[in-house]
Amino acid sequence: IFLINLAYILKMSGIKKFLSISFLSLTFATVLAVPHENKGRYLYEQDISSTGAFIARWTPDVENSVIYFEFEAQTQGWVGVSILLPDIVDQVGDQVIAGVYEDGTSYIQDRYFNKSIPHPERPLRPIDVQQDWVLHYAEEANDKTIVGVSRPFNTGDFYDGPVFEDKVLKFSWAYDELDISDGIAPDHGPTFGSVYINLLNPET
Repeated sequence: IFLINLAYILKMSGIKKFLSISFLSLTFATVLAVPHENKGRYLYEQDISSTGAFIARWTPDVENSVIYFEFEAQTQGWVGVSILLPDIVDQVGDQVIAGVYEDGTSYIQDRYFNKSIPHPERPLRPIDVQQDWVLHYAEEANDKTIVGVSRPFNTGDFYDGPVFEDKVLKFSWAYDELDISDGIAPDHGPTFGSVYINLLNPET
């Protein structure tokens, strides 16, 4: 379904060829990095850092209940987002991390967190047993990392937290200067922030 929808979008933007390869595992996945163009591929775009450091693009596929994202960050390390309901104590949330290694292969990790339980892997949280995020492409160019990922609106996974529907969610972003090694994050703090967005209807 994704390939059909993406092929249609790419055709509309004038791009003739694309490659989508993804492999998921319990710890993390690696795939080949794929060059691409950004123009016209996503319905919404927002500089969620307000400084140009982290740009999010996304298209909700309401018919198939899947949302496609592109994240662009000023780093050659990992990039990621966390998604929660706004201002609710003791909730769980979804987290996805992705990036590109020096050899050109890319990786993705589907993680989760519980706001009420501190975890030593800050800012990253435990790997989710149910891997629901899919990595479609990733690349490094001009000192930036760009990744394209997707996730169902409702994964049925308790640890993914909120279902994507017509409501405002807390959308936290982060990136680091280094890549994740062997599933472990570098031992220093990332650049991060958060915004509140209705992903299905951001104009409200």
